[in-house]
Parts: sequence; structure tokens; C-alpha cells
Amino acid sequence: MLADTNREQRIASIFLSLLPQIPSLAHEVLSTVGMRVGKRTKIEAFTEVVLKEADSAKNRPDGLLVVSTGQKTWSALVEAKIGTAKLDADQVQRYMEMARANNIDAVITISNEFVARADHSPVSVPKTLLRKVDLYHWSWTWIATQCEILAYKGTVDDEEQAFLLDEIRRFFDHPGTGVQRFTQMSKSWKDLNQAITNGAALKKTAQEVEEGVACWFEEERDLCLQLSRHVGQPVETIIERKLKDDPGARLKNGIDNLVMDRCLTSTFRIPDSAGDIEVRADMALRTISASMKLKAPQDKKSTKARVNWLLRMLKDDDPRILILAHWPGRAPATDATLSSLREEPEALQSDNKDASPHTFEVRLVERLGKRFAGSKTFIEDAERIIPAFYDLVGQHLRAWQPPPPKPVKPRSDYDVSQDQNENRDSKYMPLEEPGE
Repeated sequence: MLADTNREQRIASIFLSLLPQIPSLAHEVLSTVGMRVGKRTKIEAFTEVVLKEADSAKNRPDGLLVVSTGQKTWSALVEAKIGTAKLDADQVQRYMEMARANNIDAVITISNEFVARADHSPVSVPKTLLRKVDLYHWSWTWIATQCEILAYKGTVDDEEQAFLLDEIRRFFDHPGTGVQRFTQMSKSWKDLNQAITNGAALKKTAQEVEEGVACWFEEERDLCLQLSRHVGQPVETIIERKLKDDPGARLKNGIDNLVMDRCLTSTFRIPDSAGDIEVRADMALRTISASMKLKAPQDKKSTKARVNWLLRMLKDDDPRILILAHWPGRAPATDATLSSLREEPEALQSDNKDASPHTFEVRLVERLGKRFAGSKTFIEDAERIIPAFYDLVGQHLRAWQPPPPKPVKPRSDYDVSQDQNENRDSKYMPLEEPGE
């Protein structure tokens, strides 16, 4: 594997050299920075780049990408970090200034740090620089995930390209490369849990609160990539529209929710699934839950019939699975375990015996106890529970759709001829005289 010296330059050069060789990979990666890769697109990759304004070895980016599409040429400097190394804001700022001086369109950073989108960055730079030069970020795990999904889909037909793709997948999987996933919460995670256990009031400005939310978002992004590999399709993290373009505002919103609800939440969307997967880490109860909602079938009237419709889709019983029914009006939701509903489908019935549930929620809840407060064990359990929920529940649920309309029964010839005779008789019927 890679030697400790110059690991960043080596892994960056290996990755960049593959983009011109595997167009499918280039398409998936470069589309996140607004570049479309077609049959006539030319991609060039360079390493050990020396530019104007580079007065020392510290100002030497790891690479340069040049993408030509017809009459348009787009270029980006590439700076990579590996292992536990973090991006340096001052260094990134210098590279952006160099890019501006050399008419280069963007700077792309690559590290083991996670972001929600490529146009978000782990570091902050002056907004004035962003007016002339774009700043993007990819995590190594995200790049590895794109390779996994491409291989699973089998979209690379060329034998040589498929061989290269398989080799880069094995390369990224080897621990010697320095590609790392998010594996533990911050050191203050235990203190945050202890404060909640003691019933202490959480302060929005407290370091442990901010670090707890920031780490949860890191795990959310890593978990999204793990789910993508698990199902072989790109999984999306659902973020409120007003927070999508502002990581700072999203962090503040997450802090507000944690202080108010003592919970950390995330939502994932898996392609073609019956609904979004909602994940909730309840710090007061020390539980992690995953749930999915779907509308009850409207062509079935009784609660029993609607519950049986749901039960037929859930193949395996699990003591952690809970079924909730949501009712019209202000009636509170009712719940029962999956196993109990097998024996008595009407156990979910509300106080109103004539009402029927309009929505079901299938939830898997696991109590972690002491493991919840462990910075590593919390992550281990989250990454075990969420895929397990999809395997037990998510992959089996199907959204209800109204049945197609039945054909209208044609009227018999006798009925039609009878109507015609009646119309003809009424046409020649004499009018009644007044007074008759």
C-alpha cells in the first residue's frame, strides 16, 4: 500500500488518473460540480502542479483537472488530505487566490471529512473569493461509494474500464490507503449524555451541544453512504429547503432541536421505497429508532382489513418492531407490537370503533443503555440498526395505490330498444287539454 511519505499526492494521482480512463466514474463525480461528461468530453489530469504565485513547496496543489466540452473549458485545482489530516483553511484560501490569478475556475478539496453536498466545504473562506472561484469538496468515502454503485449497477461495459474500476474499489477498501469512515462521536459526547441523564438544562452555546450535533451530521452523511452501498443505489439525505444551502443555519437548527427535544434526527430517502426512513436518537430514553410511514389502503373499510394488508408485507417478526396507527381528527395514535397484531389485528383500534386508521407507521426501536453514551458504541449501533430496519421492513413495504376502475357494464340490447320505444311513444303522445 501507500508509504507514509507523500500519501496524499499518491492517492490523489491514482484517483485523478482514472477519471480520463473511466467516463462513467468521471460523469458521476464531476456532475456534482456542475460538469456534464459526454462522448466528446476530454478530461486531462495533472499532478505536482506549479503555478504563478506559488513561491514555495507549500503552495503546490496535489493536482489539476481540465475538462473540455466543445468550445468550453473548465479547470480546477485539487488538494487532498488522507487519514486523520484535516483541511487547512489558510492553505485552501491560498489555492483559491492562486486559482483566481491563473484563471482557474474552481478548487476541489478531498479528505475524510464529510459534507452534505459537494458545494459545501469543511472550511470557511472569505466570501469575496467565492465570487471568482468555486469551492467544492469530496470525501474519500463518497468517491469509494460511487465506485461501488457503478460496479453494482454494471454500467461499465468496457472490460478494461471494468477492471480498473474493480481495482480502485479494492484499493479504497484496503486500510493502508488511509481512507477512513466516521467512527466515533467527539470526546464531549459522554459529558452531554451525563448532563441529560442528570436533568440539567442544555445551553445552545455549550461546546458539548454543538459538537454533539456536528458529529451527528457527520454520522448522518457517512450513514447515507453506507445505505447507498447497502442497496446499490444513491441514497439521499432529506434536508429542509431553507437549510440546504446554509450549513451554519442547519447546525443552529439542529442545536435548537436538541436543546428542546433531547433528540437527534435524520431522514433518508431510498429510491423507489414506500416512504422516507426517519431516524431518531432519543438521548433521554437512550434509544435509536428507525421508522417509515405509509397510507392505509382506502379500498378496505375496517381496521382489521387495513392492518392485515400491512401484516402481509412484513415477513419477519422482531420484538423491536412496533406498529402505530394514525386516526382522523384529533384522536391520538395507537400502537402495538408486530407479534401481538399477528394474533389480534384489531388491537390497534381506537376508542371510536367505527373509525379506521388513515396512516400506518412501522417503527423499529432499540434501547442501547450504557452503549448509547459510548462515543464508538453509539456509532456502531446506529450503523447496525438502520440497515437492519431496511432489511426487516423497508424493502418489503409497498405504497398503496387505488385499484384500476372496473369496466362499466354494457346495457343490453333489450334495454336500449325499450328506451327507444318509450321515447318514440312520448314523441307522438297527444297533449292534454287544459281542464282535462
